[in-house]
Amino acid sequence: MAIKTTKDEPTEQETLIKEKIALAKKLGIWGSYKPVAGFESAEEFNRIKQIDQRLTEIING
Repeated sequence: MAIKTTKDEPTEQETLIKEKIALAKKLGIWGSYKPVAGFESAEEFNRIKQIDQRLTEIING
């Protein structure tokens, strides 16, 4: 009988980190710093701030 393996679902923390990186790349503030004009007022930047707040809550309990 073969053993069935399943991939675990990513944690909330892992999901948030991936989302944050994707948003930061879109805004040009990940890797080489070449930000798009007005990135600080973009909806994506506000989402990054929300993600940071939630990650702080997860890490610090």
